[in-house]
Amino acid sequence: MALIPINTDAPLYHFPYATIGLIVVNTMCFVATGFGLNSRLLEPWLLQYGEGLNPLEWIPAAFAHADFMHLLGNMFFLWGFGLVVEGKLGWRRFIPLYLAMAAAWGAGVDLLTLHRTDAYVLRNELSELGARDFTEFEALWNARAEAINARTALNMIKGRCLGASGVIFALMAISLVWAPKNELHIVGFLLYRFVSFDVSIMVYGLWYLGLNILELLLSKFQMGSSGLHMVGCFIGFGVGVVFLKKNWVDCEKWDLFSVLSGKYGRFADENWAAGSQSITGKTYGELPLPTQSEDEVLQTTTTTRKRKISSAMKEVNALIDGGDVLTAAEKLLTMRLHETDICPDEHRTKKLALGLLQAQAFDDAEIWLQEYMDQFPEENAWARIRMAQLLLTVQKRPTAALQTLKGLSLAEVDAALQTLAKKIVRVAKEQIRSGVEDKEPEW
Repeated sequence: MALIPINTDAPLYHFPYATIGLIVVNTMCFVATGFGLNSRLLEPWLLQYGEGLNPLEWIPAAFAHADFMHLLGNMFFLWGFGLVVEGKLGWRRFIPLYLAMAAAWGAGVDLLTLHRTDAYVLRNELSELGARDFTEFEALWNARAEAINARTALNMIKGRCLGASGVIFALMAISLVWAPKNELHIVGFLLYRFVSFDVSIMVYGLWYLGLNILELLLSKFQMGSSGLHMVGCFIGFGVGVVFLKKNWVDCEKWDLFSVLSGKYGRFADENWAAGSQSITGKTYGELPLPTQSEDEVLQTTTTTRKRKISSAMKEVNALIDGGDVLTAAEKLLTMRLHETDICPDEHRTKKLALGLLQAQAFDDAEIWLQEYMDQFPEENAWARIRMAQLLLTVQKRPTAALQTLKGLSLAEVDAALQTLAKKIVRVAKEQIRSGVEDKEPEW
């Protein structure tokens, strides 16, 4: 089962420059360490257990990965949660925070594994070899695996770690504190079937948190992957709470504590329910008048609405750019129920309309062909031809098709569209002469 986040509806006030940069840096480090295939190159990047506190190992270990799938999985999760956190902080604050959490994670792992010394491992984990001291262990180990250095083998058994997942789980915990109600778009495989769905950060985060707690309990609190993830979670939760309580981040009353209290978003205002069921226990006449003027209230509301629209349009633009025109059209329709003048730019509107035609989503294609014709009248020759084609071949309305092409200058389009326009006119006239009448459009 692999369910990875690729997008979010959380308000993103900053472009994810740092998140993209960190993905690039992690990939470059993977190349520098021999793609996980060269142990000699990878060894210096590892965080070794039971070797005391080694600050020089803390950050490098968070940028090294064992193999390609290890890197790929971590980078997808870094993208999903990096969007949320950097979207609120901006890259200038996100990069120092990321590196600081990587260092804190390394320090935490070192502290929790201080006890895994040579003596501890020899006494507790190598008794099955019958070794009483390191010298005897070396001889016994070399007898079993002559190609492996005994000191390296001992370090492997003591334990070491690498990977960005500790810091990524810190980002997940921060996202859980700052934006639990916002959703992540998830793709992946579940029971050998591809799935794609939206889920709240709270549900997604608690699911992974629960899995790791269960794994940690079953492993009897050994420092495996679940232990490394939980160290990151504790660090991230603490960071998220501190930033929130210090007002270093604006969660607009959608944070975890507001959600758990039931006073989040518009419900955060004590006076939101001003009737007999008011949570303040006061009636309309007892409530204080707003301190802001009508203009100030209107300006605040307008600014908030523009932010939400901007965030939603970024998601729609990304869907169009990625070729998912069906989802983009669905989201745009939902947005237009509230903002009737919502429209992508000229290039994306054209790409959306043509993509919907190719997908045979003719009803949606008609909407965006008409939108292009209305919004960009000087460049709409191609849209008029495609609209006429749709009216003629799909809706069986030859007269409407001819009317759409009336006054069109063929000099404005390429040779292929010129040929198509002439064919539409010829076929439409033939149908009209043969008695075909326009069908009434279905509403």
